[in-house]
Amino acid sequence: MENPDQIEREKKYIPPGMVGTYMRRIAESDPFVREIQDEPSALRLYMDTCTKCGVCAQECPVYYGQPDKRMHPVERSRQVIRLYKKYTTFWGRFWNAIFPKPDFENNDAELFSERMYECLTCRRCAAFCPVGIDHSVVSRVGRSLVDLMGLTPPSLAQGTHNSFETGNLEGASPEAFLDTIQFIEEELREETGRDISIPLDREGAEIFFLPPSGDVLVYAENLMGMAKIFHAIGANWTMSSRAFDGSNFGFTTGNNFSMKYENKHYIDACEKLGCKLMVMGECGHAYRVMKFMASEGHWWGTLPFEITSGFEYTAQLIRTGKLKLDPGKNSDSVTYHDACQFAAGCGIVEEPREILKAACADYREMPDGGYTQWCCGGGGGLSALRSVRAFRMDVSGKKKAEQMRETDAKIVSTSCLQCRTQLKEIARYHKMPLRITGVHELVNNAIILE
Repeated sequence: MENPDQIEREKKYIPPGMVGTYMRRIAESDPFVREIQDEPSALRLYMDTCTKCGVCAQECPVYYGQPDKRMHPVERSRQVIRLYKKYTTFWGRFWNAIFPKPDFENNDAELFSERMYECLTCRRCAAFCPVGIDHSVVSRVGRSLVDLMGLTPPSLAQGTHNSFETGNLEGASPEAFLDTIQFIEEELREETGRDISIPLDREGAEIFFLPPSGDVLVYAENLMGMAKIFHAIGANWTMSSRAFDGSNFGFTTGNNFSMKYENKHYIDACEKLGCKLMVMGECGHAYRVMKFMASEGHWWGTLPFEITSGFEYTAQLIRTGKLKLDPGKNSDSVTYHDACQFAAGCGIVEEPREILKAACADYREMPDGGYTQWCCGGGGGLSALRSVRAFRMDVSGKKKAEQMRETDAKIVSTSCLQCRTQLKEIARYHKMPLRITGVHELVNNAIILE
């Protein structure tokens, strides 16, 4: 059952001029049309230009792990395109009115749902396609239909619900957050002998820092690393006691309404505190939505603050000599796994490497890294789905397991919480004695506090 209030709020986000006045009228009464029209210009392009040459399949991590028809990107996209034509083209609606057919073969909506979540939305296909077709766009439209039917995987749906209710995916209360911050401050004091504070709700602060909640509640070393950086340069910074989770499951589920409103609460917090710069932590989904969609798309008007990632911020401090690191503190061999959303989605490739080379004594490049990286196998929210663990280990994560062995490093550092979860499981499943870290966790070890 759809929420009537949500439907009314969504109507104003129907892109003008994309499908015409006629489609805007029927969108109010036809929920399927409303869902699949969000990105029709890209879909039309892909329908007209795809030659079904199969290059995308050769480069797809999922097809690499299981090379059969079901896992072929073109075959998966075909199902979404068929629905798109049926509901948004004149001839599709005309023939459906005369010869109505069910939306899914054998009425199997559950199978359709499974297939949409067999795409990692890593965008590797777009990097190698001769005409630039991005099957992640098609899969995301398919996931929006899955969400409309109420078949979004429960863990992703719950995370979105938690974000709306509490401002973070885990559903942690402000009291639990405050307790965690106090504990981290005590750890910093015990480790360094200094009072390194993590300020909360400081009005007039220059910098608003926004990590994913996992870097607060699970992997505190990343937050500790950023706190030390701000302390070292004397930054005037703050976090919010409520909007402390820079993540976005709405992006992974294809629900554009959720995607937009999941980041609204931390926009409001940054504006309320009067900060001039938002520095976002190690979550590519959140950064891509915030920087390249919300801000550049003017979802909430022109924002009164700048946006950057923690990688760009830290790398610039290293370049200018404002931040000093001792690579001897990280003596084990280290390699880097590019998170899909940061590399292919945001173009952030060199900055994490600059940081790791400055913070580690033995940095080794992983094969095929950079913009055309191979996904870890947990992209698109799959790392949060326990129900598909076997698929993530033996199929979608097969190539990454091979690369991790080939690099022969003792530490694999990555720039995404979902990647970190997936890589830890791969190492455990395939019995590889590897340590998986975040980038700023290694900065936390190496930073020199003068």
